[in-house]
Amino acid sequence: MRVGLSLRNIADMPLVFPFDPRIERAATIPARLYNDPVYLELERERVFAHSWQLVGRLDQVREHGQFFTTEVGNDSIVVVRDGEALRAYHNVCLHRAGPIAQGCGKRNTLQCRYHGWTYTLGGTLLRAPEMEGVDGFRPEDMRLVPVQVSTWGPLVFANLDGKAPPLLEVLEDIPQRVAPFGCEGMRYVTSKSWDVACNWKVYVDNYLEGYHVPVVHPGLHKELDYDEYRVEPRRYFSVQHAPLRPVHGAATDRKYDPSKTTAPEAVYVWLFPNVMLNIYLGQMQTNVVLPIAHDRCRVVFDWYATEPPADPGADAEWTKLLAFSDEIQDEDVEICEIVQRNLRSRVYDRGRYSAKRENGVHHFHSLLHEFLT
Repeated sequence: MRVGLSLRNIADMPLVFPFDPRIERAATIPARLYNDPVYLELERERVFAHSWQLVGRLDQVREHGQFFTTEVGNDSIVVVRDGEALRAYHNVCLHRAGPIAQGCGKRNTLQCRYHGWTYTLGGTLLRAPEMEGVDGFRPEDMRLVPVQVSTWGPLVFANLDGKAPPLLEVLEDIPQRVAPFGCEGMRYVTSKSWDVACNWKVYVDNYLEGYHVPVVHPGLHKELDYDEYRVEPRRYFSVQHAPLRPVHGAATDRKYDPSKTTAPEAVYVWLFPNVMLNIYLGQMQTNVVLPIAHDRCRVVFDWYATEPPADPGADAEWTKLLAFSDEIQDEDVEICEIVQRNLRSRVYDRGRYSAKRENGVHHFHSLLHEFLT
């Protein structure tokens, strides 16, 4: 009887793969990293559980008692506003692992939906019904397991690793370099999501290079000065500098006045491993790539703006903007799904990088190699 890939023992897998830090000599990561479900489980444990994840919006937890739940890798968490403090916990009751919160809302306590154990927003056990007579049971010793949580502008991030460096340390100078765009004061507009039949890394690879823009995105190519397109890798992120052509097109905001800002270009920030911030003139788009299976991911887009419309669906400029974004996304989805199928080909394992155009992909793969091996 042949055992399926999902049942393989990780210890028996050739998990270590070679990687050359010099892009001129390097080969891309092996195809098995995109095709074998064992690697996804390894990534959830070694990558997603130890990196800052974009999990929500500050306006969801602005008032005392507001909360929302989400998932990071295989872990469910809850983010809650406790007075002036923003807190996050593993969404796991200390009794028998029931959920202490579901969905989103506003409460003064967190109550398990299984047996009713109730916790304060500060994480201490408030009530544990019918636990009288249990030897050594001390409610004051039982606290919800905390998760690191932090914010930047309108965004909420979480990190399951209690020893991870602070978010602002990881972001380095990103807040300063995008300050002319006014991102921190932008407000939420709308959301869209796509389920894509590819490994999450295929989508990230595609995002991290402009090499494909002239071929895959002819409309976007008209907007950008491709000759000046460059990628700047940093420790845990990279920045794509994409100067706009002089003519305003579908990717621009009609309220933008170039005489009142020092930001002459669109800036694309990728934060390891799966968060993208697309910062344009007067707006910001966040993209989060969420693994669903080894060959499927969900891409969630949120839009923010300095002057959000009352109804984006009824606003002519936003209708045009969202249609242009959908066009680019559909083009990316098509090529990513084809690449995923071809990564299963018996004739392909590893390729080579364009030293001129794919240093962002090489940087991503170097971080994967660091975290996985």
